[in-house]
This record gives sequence, C-alpha cells and structure tokens, in this order.
Amino acid sequence: MLPRTIAPLAGIALSIALTSLVGCDEKKPDAAPTKPSAAPVASAAQAPTPTPTPTPTPSAAEPAPPPKKKDVVCSKDATITFTDPKFEDAVRSQAQKQEGTLTRADLGKVKTLKLTEVKLDELDPCLFPLFTSVKGVYLPPGKIEDLSPLKTLTTIESLRIAATQVKDLTPLAGLAKLDRLDIGRTPVKDLTPLSGLTNLTELQIDETEVTDLTPLSKLKKLEMLQMKRTRITDLSPLKELKSLKSLHIGGSAVSGQAVILGIPGLKVNDE
Repeated sequence: MLPRTIAPLAGIALSIALTSLVGCDEKKPDAAPTKPSAAPVASAAQAPTPTPTPTPTPSAAEPAPPPKKKDVVCSKDATITFTDPKFEDAVRSQAQKQEGTLTRADLGKVKTLKLTEVKLDELDPCLFPLFTSVKGVYLPPGKIEDLSPLKTLTTIESLRIAATQVKDLTPLAGLAKLDRLDIGRTPVKDLTPLSGLTNLTELQIDETEVTDLTPLSKLKKLEMLQMKRTRITDLSPLKELKSLKSLHIGGSAVSGQAVILGIPGLKVNDE
C-alpha cells in the first residue's frame, strides 16, 4: 500500500502523459505559402515575344509623288468637236466660220487664240497642235501648268500665260519667232529656256519667283523688260542689251542700279 502522499503525485503524472499523447496525434499547421515574386524571371524557352517595331508612316509634310501622265491617243477624224461653247466661239470667230462643222483645216487657218474668257484647266494635247498658223495665243488665268501642247507651234509671235500655274518654260525654247511674252504672276523661277529666243522684244516677269536675269544677257533685241515686285537683286546681266528702252522695276530690290547699265535712252520706271 502506497503512502497517501504518493497517490496524488502519481495521478498528476498520468494526466500529463495523456495530454502529451493527444498533442502528438494533432496535425501540424501547413507552412505559410511562399509569396510569388513581383517580377518572375522567365526561362529562355518561355521568354516573351518581342513587340514588333511599327512600320513608320510617311510624314504629313512629305509631298506626294506627281501622278504619272497617261499616254494620249488622238483621234484622226477630220472633224473637230468642242466641249466648251466659248472655246468654240473663239475659234469660229478667227476661222471665219460661224456655221457648219469645224475641221482640222479650219483650225489651221486660225491666227489668234484669245481664250481669256474660256475656262481651261489644261491645254488639250490633241487640239492645240492643230493651230499650225497661230501667231497670238492668250491663255486665261487659272490652273494651267503644262505648256507642252504649244511646243510645235513655231509660228507664235505673241504669248500670254500670266496668272497661271506654269513653272516650266522649257516647251517655249523652240518658239524662235516669239516676240512678246508675258509670264507675270506665275511660279516661274528659271528663265533659262528663254536664252535662245533672240527675237524677243518685250518680256514681262512681274511677281514671279525669278532671281537671276543671266539667261536674258544675249537677247539683243529686247526693248522692254517689266520685272515689278520680284526678288531680283542684280541688273548687270542687262549691260549689253543696248536696244533696251524701257525697264520697269517698281517693288524690286534693284532701285538705283539702272544707272550703272549705261544704256543710252533707257527709261526706268521705279513705281
């Protein structure tokens, strides 16, 4: 028989042992999940596809290429049909044929083409070359740019293309009989095509983009030059033009230079 003092101690020890066994049977809590990295590193096999570089678009300021000209096939018919009544009236008046069909032969008789009241956006390449005897051509202001249909009209003596959009005078280079020419208020910059037109006596280049008069230096018959409101700064190319009688320079940057030309009888208008 155990002493009384030992019995309570034995009970306490038994209770502690049972509690430990129960604790061993309970599941331990899972470890806290690892937080994903803010910027996971992909393997070489899983590397992201690079973003393709966008194709550059043309700049808005980049000018579009000029449209390619279509080949023109002209009719061989002897009769001529006009779509503009005013153009037809002008031709009939000069051909002296108010009634009946107009023919190629009729156009070949025309001496003057005064078209200042006719609306023309371009010169018909099939029609204009038929005016084989024309001496005076006066085009209307507007959108006309290309003078090529005139290049075979070597009979022209007087030509007005003022206030059009013409830039290139090359088609005029072969018009050897040209005597009077008005290209005022056009975007023309280069007078080189006129350098061989030695029969020119009158030339108007007011309000053009011309800056160099050198191409005129051999036009010995030139009597009148009108160059108002241009950017020309040097008159020296005119020194040898002893036939020059009238020079209009109002609004240009050559005031006072005319004196050094030394051309007898030259009248200078600076207004």
